Amino acid sequence: MKKLFLAILFLFSLTFVAKACFPEFPRKIAKVDGVCYAYDAGRWYVAGFEQEQDSIVLKSEVFIDGKKETVEDIYIRKYNNAHDFSSASPRVLVISKGFKTIAMLDLPKLEKLYISKTVDRTHDVCTSMYACFYTPNLKTIIVDKQNKELKSENGILFTKDGAYLLKYPAKKAEKEYLIPNNVKSICYGAFENCNLKTVYYPNQKKGIESYEQFRVYDTSDKAAESMGFDIGKTKFIVK
Repeated sequence: MKKLFLAILFLFSLTFVAKACFPEFPRKIAKVDGVCYAYDAGRWYVAGFEQEQDSIVLKSEVFIDGKKETVEDIYIRKYNNAHDFSSASPRVLVISKGFKTIAMLDLPKLEKLYISKTVDRTHDVCTSMYACFYTPNLKTIIVDKQNKELKSENGILFTKDGAYLLKYPAKKAEKEYLIPNNVKSICYGAFENCNLKTVYYPNQKKGIESYEQFRVYDTSDKAAESMGFDIGKTKFIVK
């Protein structure tokens, strides 16, 4: 009986992952009004754009192959030529009501991002809490005030309760930033490629992500607490 239960649990987990995680090679592709959509695991999702545009408003309801579809997910990443996607990137992107997940946002020219009240996650369900954005020219993030899961303060993306700092826009003009006292965790990649020279964080705070590619150490490390550490050109200092 135990083996049967474990087998069922294993099959369920495989099914969950198959439906939840976004594939590297979608089953089919459609292009509607300059937006590229991909299909896999019974759902359509936004996968890219056909050409450069100054601004794009994404709509969650769209006709694909003559059928009205509800699109709830955005997963924009660089694909190889086999997918027939371009690397087009708008300067301004508006994610309208109806979308729920921004699983990945690989838009190198994006400067302004508007997030509607229905978006509740900025990463794939298969990954940990963070904002999966590759947006090296992003200047500001604006979240609908009615959003129950996310918020923006001075253009910076947080969870609604302020406990997680999800994304600091890379090209935000300021050179110094003081992490708010209520922030419990700085998520993976939150300050990647940013223009900041100095980030100050409270001495008692832990949870700054450790990841080898930036040679960052957790703030519980004595050397980090006493000397600070760097992410690219940005210096992190205990205040």
